[in-house]
Amino acid sequence: MKKLYTLSIVLLTTLSFGQTPISLIGVNVPYSEDFSGMGASSTDFLPGWTAINVNTGTTLTMGVTNGNTSTGNAYNVGATADEERAFGTLADATVTPALGAVFQNNTGSVVTKLAIQTRMEQWKQSGNLGVNETVAFYYSLNATSLSDGTWTAVTALNLNEKLTTVNTNLAVNGNLSANYTNISNIISGLNWANGSNLWIKWVDNNDAGANGMYAIENFTISANQVLGVKQNTISGLNMYPNPVSNGTLYITSNSSEAKSVSVYDLLGKQVLNAKTSNNAVNVSSLKGGSYIVKITEDGKTDTKKLIIQ
Repeated sequence: MKKLYTLSIVLLTTLSFGQTPISLIGVNVPYSEDFSGMGASSTDFLPGWTAINVNTGTTLTMGVTNGNTSTGNAYNVGATADEERAFGTLADATVTPALGAVFQNNTGSVVTKLAIQTRMEQWKQSGNLGVNETVAFYYSLNATSLSDGTWTAVTALNLNEKLTTVNTNLAVNGNLSANYTNISNIISGLNWANGSNLWIKWVDNNDAGANGMYAIENFTISANQVLGVKQNTISGLNMYPNPVSNGTLYITSNSSEAKSVSVYDLLGKQVLNAKTSNNAVNVSSLKGGSYIVKITEDGKTDTKKLIIQ
């Protein structure tokens, strides 16, 4: 029994494809993540996100730091005790971190363009002026984890060292404008089938000398263009009140037909599925926050943002 138990632990720490995909539910309906949900001390990956050591394929146990570390790992990084966090990486001779996430196409169509933007934050200077460090970005349409599949590089989304004129290897505050860079890109020419997954990752190879620490923050991804989409807007669609404070949402249009209503949280998880009754939907079960509402009427679909107070 002891050997079987040990084998189970090895398998659990090796496999990273057990992630629940983050759902993209419509064209130009973004998923956003600022990583503050990790809090100032959590070592748990957010839903859909993970990290591995490329050298071994094993899932990393995330650390917490303010940048003052030299140990290769994936990190929940931010100023000490500050709830504003970022998802970071530092490589060393034994650990080559790869940070990433998995997304599912639930737009109902083949996605051909994908818009991604994020902020690269540098939380530690490197120790070698002769090397400008880069954490390289890739995506895959056939991967089942961060360690398999065919990957395509997109250099415009690389995390490039910003503090290239210093080599003191000291921790810095990545929230300061002098230490971060906003990056974005539209990936075109995709053939991302509806219902299938797309993985992304940033790979941080070990560079000569002491490595710097780099992180992603304010991440946003959205399906920018799909194939075969006809003009599908519901005529006269109106959704009110918004924000909702009394538990009832009203949805009207030029048609008196009942409408199918699906509500998703900002992670793409469906939290409510209902039909309108006298133009009303009971949303009292939803907690305060922001949601995406997908409304379907007579074969036409529209999406709107909803705020619950």
